[in-house]
Amino acid sequence: MKQIIKKSIPGFFSKFVAHNKPRTWDEATPIRSQLRTHILTEQGHCCAYSEIRLNGGADCHIDHYRTRNLFPEKTFDYYNMMVSCNAEEYGAKFKDKCITSKSDYNDLINPVEDNPSDYIEFAFTGDVLPVSNSSKGEKTITYFNLNENSLLERRKTIALYVVQMKNYLTEDELVEAIGEFESMVRQLYRNSTAQ
Repeated sequence: MKQIIKKSIPGFFSKFVAHNKPRTWDEATPIRSQLRTHILTEQGHCCAYSEIRLNGGADCHIDHYRTRNLFPEKTFDYYNMMVSCNAEEYGAKFKDKCITSKSDYNDLINPVEDNPSDYIEFAFTGDVLPVSNSSKGEKTITYFNLNENSLLERRKTIALYVVQMKNYLTEDELVEAIGEFESMVRQLYRNSTAQ
């Protein structure tokens, strides 16, 4: 999970909301694909939570970080929208199954409001770990299932690549070559070159 810097609300979205005054998310269907593409570009074409590479089609959806059922007033809040993978085992869909009350959000990293690196870090084993036993880090790892086996294996493979290529590529070149897990790649690159 990396920090997401939201830019200004896209004009097409604010115009649609002002003109159509939608009350439900289904009423936004005409612009959802365009909105998803815009947010995905803003996120560097990666899932907001797992950081896996997304193509923008059926492999992802717009997630309302604070769920619409608990926070209906945030349905059209652009700063509450992120694009997530469609995996049931991790990411937004897993989070939504774990959330039981509004107060659960107090214990989770919001990548738009928080810098995730303050709460979680990556190991060369592919594991996501809480920084200094951070409760917020631990709960985020659990609620988003960031150590799900397939994610763990993907990150472990990339960690090996970082170690092998650190002497041949710069940090930015590695990030671009790998194309996903940017925050992990940057952290492991810095850790491996500092040794």
